[in-house]
Amino acid sequence: MTTLEKIKNEGYDGEKLKLDSAEFVEKDNSCVLSFVYNASANLSSAQKASIKSMVESDIGEVCSVKVKFNKYCFDEDVIRNLIDNYFELYYKALSLIFTNNDINISKEEDRVWITLQCDEMTKQVLENKGFESKLTEFLNQKSFENFCVKLVAKMSEFNELPNEPTFDDSLEKCLAEEEKLNIYDVEVKELLVGKQTSNTQVIFIKDIPNKNGEEVLLAGKIEGVHKSTFIKKSKKQDGEIQKEKTKISFSLVDLTGKMDVVWFKNDDIQDQEECIKEGNEYAILGVVSSFKDNINIKLSGIYDCEIRTRELKKIYREVNSEYKYIFPQPVTEVKQMDLFSLSNATSDFWQTHDEVVVFDFETTGLNAKTCNIIEIGAVKIKKGSIIETFQTLVNPHEEIPEEISNITHITNDMVVDAPSLEQVLPDFYKFTYGAVLSAYNIDFDYQFLSLGGEKLRLLFDNEQIDTLKLARDKVPSLSNYKLGTVVKALDITLNNAHRALADAYATAKVFVKLI
Repeated sequence: MTTLEKIKNEGYDGEKLKLDSAEFVEKDNSCVLSFVYNASANLSSAQKASIKSMVESDIGEVCSVKVKFNKYCFDEDVIRNLIDNYFELYYKALSLIFTNNDINISKEEDRVWITLQCDEMTKQVLENKGFESKLTEFLNQKSFENFCVKLVAKMSEFNELPNEPTFDDSLEKCLAEEEKLNIYDVEVKELLVGKQTSNTQVIFIKDIPNKNGEEVLLAGKIEGVHKSTFIKKSKKQDGEIQKEKTKISFSLVDLTGKMDVVWFKNDDIQDQEECIKEGNEYAILGVVSSFKDNINIKLSGIYDCEIRTRELKKIYREVNSEYKYIFPQPVTEVKQMDLFSLSNATSDFWQTHDEVVVFDFETTGLNAKTCNIIEIGAVKIKKGSIIETFQTLVNPHEEIPEEISNITHITNDMVVDAPSLEQVLPDFYKFTYGAVLSAYNIDFDYQFLSLGGEKLRLLFDNEQIDTLKLARDKVPSLSNYKLGTVVKALDITLNNAHRALADAYATAKVFVKLI
């Protein structure tokens, strides 16, 4: 058994001694060993020298050895520093979530209780990752106490979290009201080619998925006309007959979507292709067909028509009366006071604007139409002071690409139990209601916000300020204007970059300093 193994298992010479850390420094081929010993043990200089000598005899031939000794005694500040070290090593974003008020330390006989208060969603995510046992093991390794770590869900100062979030049917009410308002007003006129029908009720493309196998009448603009030929074989009494057939495919676009249409040209009717002109509007009759995830229309008739409905009316939801899933967390410690000069807090901007919400999204990709939000982080500023934060992971209901996980450190396992965007965006709408919106390169994040709001009938029409543009105007001559470069130039700390709340917090500090 080596000296290190013996100390780990038995201590040293009856004294309480632990190996705290071992770090290999490649550039000078050295190993730095840090030991922690109990203050009551009163480790002498001779004992320290003996330990160093034994360690060097074990590994001295491999590399040079440096040994450090740190005395441990129970002190609340020491424990808090250890917890901060753990956050820094493994969960940098937690240093923004947990304030000193959220961490309670108490000692009862031979046990030290650590209670950490956080919102319910953070609690669930951390529990799934074994946070309590891992932090306990970390603290036990670096001290001589018997720790017990417990996560506790705290209630918002503004609302009490219900046992089960109440069902919000406001979206369903909006959509139902829109159905009554938005009838597709189309006058079907002359049959141009194909089958005549007595059905004159035109439906929207969005209503197609539930009508597989049914004959429907649609109307819209024709795009992407493509013609191809193929050989059709048929058997007759005198042998096989081969006949060239024509297939015409195109897309029909209405106010609600796009539908692929296929048409097998009838050779008995001349000049059929004149009815399929790029950019023209027609009513078409056809049967809905689906194969795997693809839905199309097999066309049987084309009609001249007049489309009177040119836009759809949309009804938006009211702001929630209360938070239902994600509760804002008050910022009780003002650590950024050195950033706020009196002139900033009383600038013309704050005379005319009450609140600003600085937000950041982490997403599965760059295209807002095809990618999804996986994390929301936001910071509320009131009259120049940061007062609240809003943070949640979001289940995108798709696999997170590996390259995104490598950048954000957000994995599929982390979001599997997270709420959906449908659940959390109404709370974010309440959090931002009436405030100016800001983000670093706000056009990118606002695309996701606007499209998400559109689907859920939440109108984000807030005034917007781009913090990136603000930085370019107020901090000239930087080599680049990445967030990391700007915060460094302004002496602002950015830990855990590419996580939504950390980026939003740093951006909020940039905003306050430059506005």
